Amino acid sequence: MKWFELLRNWHDSKRSRRDACERALTEFGRTHDAAPMGPHVLRIDAHEAVVRVMFMAGRIPAERCWYVVPRDGGAVRELVFDDVKGLESPWR
Repeated sequence: MKWFELLRNWHDSKRSRRDACERALTEFGRTHDAAPMGPHVLRIDAHEAVVRVMFMAGRIPAERCWYVVPRDGGAVRELVFDDVKGLESPWR
């Protein structure tokens, strides 16, 4: 593989992760009153990304919510912990 192909693949991956995070944050802002601390992509594949958004809700540790973000532009939907327990640990 040539260097420019590696660079393009890295750039495309970074862009798709950033887009998934932005869409998850938009949905979070629409459905929650708290300010987000930040998003993190837990899993990404050719069809969808799973994004965790952490936020403060008056207690420590921070609260978390998860979103599945389709890459085809479909509707973002919120997940529950049972949906992502293979990707996350119940560290509380």
